[in-house]
Amino acid sequence: MHTANRRSPVGYQGMKSSTRISFIAGFVVFLSLVSGVSFAAWSASSTQTATASAGAVALTTATASGASTISALGPHTYTASNQSLTKAITVRNTGTVEATVSTIAITRSGTLGGDQIAVKFWVGTNSSCAATTPVVSATLAGGTVSLSTLKMKLASTGSAILCTSTTFTGSLVSQAGKTTTATFAINSSAGTNWNATDVVAEAGRSFTQSIFQTKAPNAPTGTMCVNERSDYTVTVSWNAPAGFTTPNGGYNVYYDGSLIGNSTTTTASITGNATWADITIRAVASDGTMSVDSADIPVRPRGYEYRSGYYGIACN
Repeated sequence: MHTANRRSPVGYQGMKSSTRISFIAGFVVFLSLVSGVSFAAWSASSTQTATASAGAVALTTATASGASTISALGPHTYTASNQSLTKAITVRNTGTVEATVSTIAITRSGTLGGDQIAVKFWVGTNSSCAATTPVVSATLAGGTVSLSTLKMKLASTGSAILCTSTTFTGSLVSQAGKTTTATFAINSSAGTNWNATDVVAEAGRSFTQSIFQTKAPNAPTGTMCVNERSDYTVTVSWNAPAGFTTPNGGYNVYYDGSLIGNSTTTTASITGNATWADITIRAVASDGTMSVDSADIPVRPRGYEYRSGYYGIACN
């Protein structure tokens, strides 16, 4: 039998040795991990001839200059439901063998539930991240998401763009002021035994997103009441409060403390019969935050008949 001499690799220097060998029986695969870089040996079944090699798998989401690309997803504040943010994550293979992006592990913390933020991943041809297929969909709720369907291969020392879109899918009213911080850990693999995880520090793989919370608007001013021709209708009006700009949620109208409607203008027609009550108005911000009540607008019955009693509605 002829045996070729070869050198043993020393540490991780990307050194390779290759020997053409015919085997009668296979031998055991071994894998060792040194400083986050994977080394592997090969195995061959009986009667097969194969080439054995040593290499390294390594991954980073930082640019060549060291800038983080995942952290570009925050800080970000959503000001409306179904609002999205799209960023390009640069994935670089700094190893010596071709690798495939395999999974992304998502962890999060904060008052905003991860299920309130949908996330999508796809392979981009450039940093503009035009929509394409296939797309992997998930949420920021946490867990490991497979990216295998993207078939994102990275040549040795090569790079690719993983487009990432986050979308707030919850209610702006109920989630206002809440915040979440998410961390991504992208993994790559070569064959069945070689794996590498993004070497960027956690701070460079994290981002914070929050939901806009407005300051409560001022109360409407200048309330007025006018009797209409009908004995059972009055029209109330008011002035928009200072600083109440569009878009907004209009004005809620209350009849003795009970909500009876919302007006997008500064007037409302009120119908009633034989009651004494106070009408109040509240300005509503775009996220549902309301002002305190306006000054009361009192109303009373329009008249009285001996046989039937009080009837109608009138401004007091």
